[in-house]
Amino acid sequence: MLTIDEIKNVTFRKGRGYRDEDVDAFIDEVIVSFEQLKKEKSDLVRKMDILATRVEQYRADEETVRNALLSSQRVADTTVKEANAQAATIIAEAEAKAQKMLLEANEVTAKQKEVYLKLKSDASQLRKELAALYNSHLKTIEDLPTDAVVAVEKQKLDKQYPTKPVETQPVQEPVKDTPVETEPVAEEVISQNVEHVVEDTKFADLKFGDNYDVDAE
Repeated sequence: MLTIDEIKNVTFRKGRGYRDEDVDAFIDEVIVSFEQLKKEKSDLVRKMDILATRVEQYRADEETVRNALLSSQRVADTTVKEANAQAATIIAEAEAKAQKMLLEANEVTAKQKEVYLKLKSDASQLRKELAALYNSHLKTIEDLPTDAVVAVEKQKLDKQYPTKPVETQPVQEPVKDTPVETEPVAEEVISQNVEHVVEDTKFADLKFGDNYDVDAE
């Protein structure tokens, strides 16, 4: 491959061919083009170096990112497993607690039902007792005479035992009597009267006065 110096220093043998001015002009153009190509090559090489450096960086970053992704994936898998385990534990505890609460609620409901039915049974028994008491009182009330019965009985009694209306006399104040002196009654008469009364009653066996002998008892 020709260099720029070689192109600049090239010489041709003189002959009857091309003109020197044309050849020199062409050589100058070639030199300019070659220099431009060289400059573009240098730019391309520099850019390629930059791109290569970036590619290396990308590869390094890609490896870092890949490792980070792998670490993140492992962390995510571990987190998911732990979360699933915790969720399973929480669900199991919640189900056990719910089952316990359900059993307790059923027990409370059963007890409340028993209390309610007991109250209903007591109310039914009270209703029967009240009904029996009411019927008893109603029978007693039915046995009592009514005003009509009393009127009929009055008519019967008035017809069977007729009576005349009693005239009421004005009440007179009692006259104060003067004390009357009575003769004393002999004790023998009183004793005879007492003995006569006692003999005719259930107290005939009792002894009074002179007839009672303490030593005889």
